[in-house]
Amino acid sequence: MRSANLVIVTLGVAAVIVAAVIALRWRRLPLVAPDRTPPATSGRAALDGLRTLAAAMSAGVIAGALVPGLIGRLVMRILGATSGHAAQGARTDADEIVGVITGNGTLAVVTFVGVLGGVIAALGLLVVRRWLPLTAGWAGVVAGVLLLGTIGIGDALSPDNRDFALLRPTWLAVTLVVLTALLFGVTFTALAARLDAGLPTLRWHFSAIASHAALIVVLFPILFFVAVLYVGGRALLRGEVAPVLAGESSKRIGHLVVGIATVVAAVTTGDAILEIMMA
Repeated sequence: MRSANLVIVTLGVAAVIVAAVIALRWRRLPLVAPDRTPPATSGRAALDGLRTLAAAMSAGVIAGALVPGLIGRLVMRILGATSGHAAQGARTDADEIVGVITGNGTLAVVTFVGVLGGVIAALGLLVVRRWLPLTAGWAGVVAGVLLLGTIGIGDALSPDNRDFALLRPTWLAVTLVVLTALLFGVTFTALAARLDAGLPTLRWHFSAIASHAALIVVLFPILFFVAVLYVGGRALLRGEVAPVLAGESSKRIGHLVVGIATVVAAVTTGDAILEIMMA
């Protein structure tokens, strides 16, 4: 048990350091690389879509494994240690046992909470990235708030989550959940911005196309058909949507919608936190 705890703490602390370095180092990068020439042909648009998808998915997997995965497991260990003897052995809302660390449990958290959550975030980013704040850091803060106000209040930060009746102190549990969501947001967007700027533009070269396609198929087989639809859609539209989305009118509407959603998410998150603390 002690060796398992030591491994979890070591991996979790290392993940905190790596995630913080990523978030701080690339926080000022533009979320969408500027001055990218719209693709002129269907083939060019498909390649551009494949590249964008690979960058977003890779960022989601890495940030997901680091933050909600490894750091999330570290948070569980911290709260298990601070909750006292009475909580040890109790079963949590996720059907885990307080104070018991297993390899299978850690793998499940990293895979289904971390990696899968990161992939879902990547798909969301593809939809709203042009309407988020321009720099990765502020875009990540907004993403973290949106996650808390949607997925968060329905699970980890839900007032109905019985874990808050077990874990002590409650304020620490709430704080760690909020900080984890925000850290994931800024780490994910910073890494996505770095990959979007750093990945080379794809050309009709078999090895380059195969490497990006293999990345999607191997890491995200469940979403293979989503990837096909996205790349196919980009090919059919041939870059005609991007100029529209980049227009001033579309930007104003998109920023307004995202801004309202962020405010609503912040308010609902605050309400959930208040209800948890007063329970």
